[in-house]
Amino acid sequence: MFLDANIFIHAYHQAGRPAEPCKRMLSKVASAQMNASTSVLVLNEVLYFFQNNADAGKAERIFLNILSYKGLDVLAVDRKTLLFVPEYTAQGLDAADAYHAAVMRSNGLDVICTYDRGFDKVKSLRRQEPK
Repeated sequence: MFLDANIFIHAYHQAGRPAEPCKRMLSKVASAQMNASTSVLVLNEVLYFFQNNADAGKAERIFLNILSYKGLDVLAVDRKTLLFVPEYTAQGLDAADAYHAAVMRSNGLDVICTYDRGFDKVKSLRRQEPK
């Protein structure tokens, strides 16, 4: 399962619904009760969000905390991955989401955990929300 940026943002920035299911899921990933993947691009989005919506110290603490998750694999982006991006923009994804879909494809992933319904446009992906 690939974790989108909004899962981290909801868990660390908000209370109530949808934050609680995100917090539960990330707690499992942090302790390796559950394995998940994300990408350097997602982590960039998360860090950027918190740099602009919290103080620099909090942004850094959140970022380092995420990097400490025992069950989280952080996937890189290479040239092969980038070649898939136009296919996903042609299916209606914006650039950031097309990169995420390309990273997933390059790593054999087809399930994305996100609240972003834009991923529903891509038939080869299955979107699910945290429970």
